[in-house]
Amino acid sequence: MYELLAIPDISKFGSILMMLIFISVLIIAHEMGHFFVARKCGIKVERFGFGLPFGPTLWSKKIGDVEYCIHACLFGGYVAFADDDPENPLPKDSPERFENQPLLSRFAVMVAGVTVNAILGWTLMFVVFMAWGYPSGEAERRVMIGGVANASAPAAQAGFAKGDELKSINNQTIAGKDYMAMVKNVQAVFKENATRPIEVEVLRGKQTRALTVTPNKAGTIGIQLAAVQRYDALKSPVDGAVKTSSFLGTVIVKQFEAFGRLFTGQMALKELAGPIGIVKQGAAMIDQNGIQTGLMLTAIISVILAVMNLLPIPALDGGHIFFLLIEAVKGSPVKQEVRERFTQYGFMGLLALIVFILGNDVYNVFINPGS
Repeated sequence: MYELLAIPDISKFGSILMMLIFISVLIIAHEMGHFFVARKCGIKVERFGFGLPFGPTLWSKKIGDVEYCIHACLFGGYVAFADDDPENPLPKDSPERFENQPLLSRFAVMVAGVTVNAILGWTLMFVVFMAWGYPSGEAERRVMIGGVANASAPAAQAGFAKGDELKSINNQTIAGKDYMAMVKNVQAVFKENATRPIEVEVLRGKQTRALTVTPNKAGTIGIQLAAVQRYDALKSPVDGAVKTSSFLGTVIVKQFEAFGRLFTGQMALKELAGPIGIVKQGAAMIDQNGIQTGLMLTAIISVILAVMNLLPIPALDGGHIFFLLIEAVKGSPVKQEVRERFTQYGFMGLLALIVFILGNDVYNVFINPGS
């Protein structure tokens, strides 16, 4: 939605909390899909969990015949059936067990979560496009300050503030047809004048201010530059629906292209972002370009969650769906021992990936945020 030229500092608490809520809604909505379809099919749900059941349980309460709980590992969620507990007293032949349901009912339960995520993501993106407009793919030809590093940075001492628009440097107007070219020119001027004072004119609100700043030895002044996204108004809801579908289709294609680069070694594993990195990125987007950019990121994540969960990976919805498709073809279920073994291995692999991604997040966000 916009181009950042530096990793931003941790955003204000309000924006971080907002993104945490957005991501939590996606997880809960996914599990609610499984939950309601399972209940509709007459399947007994033992537990509805937000987060994964590792470490302490932060909150737990039984409402009716379902236990609702929140776990400390807020990386996902789950719906537990009687089948998941070998010691559950429910009779083995009970129709309330998932495994005793007709194939179509089990299939409906498994696809419910991804269906909810796909619909939620599409609807959210459609609302954003209709309310704010469609991102044109171009930035407005303005170079803005997205943030100032800290109080000791040259920019802070000179009086620069987030939201300032750079108008000129040493009486040379900042202008051009290409945003990135303008940014490179600004960076070049800072580097050329390392340790020498320069005059910078900024527009703050409707007032123009002249500031004097001295770049450090590296030729930087401690600001984060950001583009201002241009949005084009849509002609009608039909136009909005078409643009939404096209936009999200492109997102899905790019996601698979990214996985292709990952498996061919063109993209490093350390570039994978987890919940901490996503929340940080979304909070920075909200701070700089408004809540609509955070909502757009949330919509994109919702659709990507739907697509990724459909992949035939054991322990994910797609793995269960894959076994159901095999059952539909061969006319009988895959042996329980085989399913359990594959699911166990898949879960171990998924857990290892979660730990790796969380490690990436902690390193990139807290230990080495400038990498």
